[in-house]
Amino acid sequence: MKRAVAYGDCNTEGLKDTPVKLWPEIVCDTLSLQLKNCGHTMSTTRELLFYNEDYPASNYSVAFIQYGLVDSWLTFKGAPYVLYYPDSLRRKIARKMVKKFKKWARKWQIQDRFGAVEQVPLPEYVRNIQKVVSSAPDTVFVLVATSPNLDEPRNPRIKQYNDALRQIAEDRSNAVYADAYEDLWSARCRALMDDGTHLSAFGHELVAARVMAGLKQSSFRPDTPQP
Repeated sequence: MKRAVAYGDCNTEGLKDTPVKLWPEIVCDTLSLQLKNCGHTMSTTRELLFYNEDYPASNYSVAFIQYGLVDSWLTFKGAPYVLYYPDSLRRKIARKMVKKFKKWARKWQIQDRFGAVEQVPLPEYVRNIQKVVSSAPDTVFVLVATSPNLDEPRNPRIKQYNDALRQIAEDRSNAVYADAYEDLWSARCRALMDDGTHLSAFGHELVAARVMAGLKQSSFRPDTPQP
């Protein structure tokens, strides 16, 4: 059985208290792929680099990459960032301190005073993904667009990051782009949970359909069932 790895944020990992069948699970079950899910809530393409060290894309026939929700999130210039992976007690404590600091910064409108910047600026986001795609030339990568958000001011930045993701796929012979953004937005009442961020079961189905359509356009061929 061929193997696949999924790198991504909360919409790849899923929610523990609201279990639904996730889009990478739907894809891999349909195509008879063995899945390693490296999804991690709140993670960015910075964590992607470390996941690729521990679970190299070169060891898999297919690799899914789905980041952008947190990467495109606006914060104030110079805001500290603590990795979510690899994790440690020291980092957990540091994240709690950073969360308190950011809460204080919002109260004192630090972002308005010092300016805003994305959590992972777009050039860095592109470099991180290109580095992973380049590391495994024989692996087929599916670059999965970030879903729209019901907090609509976030969507122009999400679209900008998605456009960059599309360009990476166009530039790389071993990558394809899977974009369910418009599908999800047109069905947002069914496709997104009430929190406005996480995919519902129906939303995961829409993303899975686009991912499988993208794979059909790639060089990947699933195992042929034995008669």
